[in-house]
Amino acid sequence: MKKSKQIQRFVTLAFVGLMLFSCESDDTVVESDYNLDDLQGKWYRVYSNNSNADGMELTVAGNQAKVTNPANSDFSMNTIKWKDITAIAKNKFEYYDLNSNGDYYDATMEIGTDDTLRISIGYSGVGNIQKWVRTYNQTELNECTPYEPGSGSNSISGVWSAPNEEDTYPGFLPAVSDAAGGYYIVTLTSNGSLPWIDVRSPGTEIPIINGTPPAGQNQRIVAISAQPGLSYDVKVKPYINGNTFPEDYTLTWEYHGIMDCYEANDTFNQAKFIPKNTIIEAFANRNNEGSINIQEKFKDYYKVVLTERGKIQIALEQSPSDNFVDINLYNENELNIQTSITSNHGNASNAEVGSLYTKTSNEILDPGIYYIEAYPYWASNMTAVSLDNGNNLLDSWLTPYKFKVTMVK
Repeated sequence: MKKSKQIQRFVTLAFVGLMLFSCESDDTVVESDYNLDDLQGKWYRVYSNNSNADGMELTVAGNQAKVTNPANSDFSMNTIKWKDITAIAKNKFEYYDLNSNGDYYDATMEIGTDDTLRISIGYSGVGNIQKWVRTYNQTELNECTPYEPGSGSNSISGVWSAPNEEDTYPGFLPAVSDAAGGYYIVTLTSNGSLPWIDVRSPGTEIPIINGTPPAGQNQRIVAISAQPGLSYDVKVKPYINGNTFPEDYTLTWEYHGIMDCYEANDTFNQAKFIPKNTIIEAFANRNNEGSINIQEKFKDYYKVVLTERGKIQIALEQSPSDNFVDINLYNENELNIQTSITSNHGNASNAEVGSLYTKTSNEILDPGIYYIEAYPYWASNMTAVSLDNGNNLLDSWLTPYKFKVTMVK
């Protein structure tokens, strides 16, 4: 009898162990149904109660998502926006969401039947309710923000008490706020001398423009392009022909702003969305950003969206007559996409000024976001001009370039 009880106890324990093992196996099978597979890849933010960040692109890899296109948000490229993502049910997840203040907050997300990701974040501030999609379906988003370009003028009178006396006026040309800048016309008029003028950015050794008018004239007129947020110093002196001192002179400026509704779009990160099949108008002016040899912010960047496979075609339909507007195409990784060019006016293959042309991607492109880069190809003599020797204002300051993007099969 004693031996029989021991056998029975062993069988009972084995059966309980088998039941525990079976339960554990069942739990493992159920848990495997909850994974992050459907969350992987790119998501585009198309709606929230903080529209400034709409248009942002995130790429999910594993249990986190990095910013792969910040759009107009406050986040930087490759920032971890979502971290420690955990599946809690089929297409339901918990995670931590990075706020613009640098803190992570508890959050939940759920993928709906329409492949739309809806997010709720555990704080009451703006942006706590969001909608994300796989394909950015606001394909015709146009981030053009028009503004009224500025204008103004000023005049001062001075006196030279001796030949070659130099007067300096720091910041005489004040900083402007127009997003695309503009241009100054500066006039120095003397009462007998051949007047000398020197215009430069503060702290730089190389002037933007200087010199005297043609012989026999007592008025020097120059024009310079103006970079937003930067003032310019002016120096004046009687150069030659002055014979009576003290001598009076007058120094004046007038400012003309340029309206470019896509500025500032000087880098890939600042690229603005533009619609397809629509004429886009902007300026290809090079502004004086300090030294005349430092020209960093003269390129314009745009974003277009393909919702289906096809080729991108870019047609330059208007150009300033004094420069060649070069347009290039890039993928979302900022890598150049090879294109074929067809000249419609002038010789675009040789970068002839004023040329009009069409560029078409050589390859069929997948749906996604693509970048367009446009800039004035020729750099010399594009930031200042003498107006007292028969020259006119630069056409790049007066005439916008116009282009249109289309998708072709």
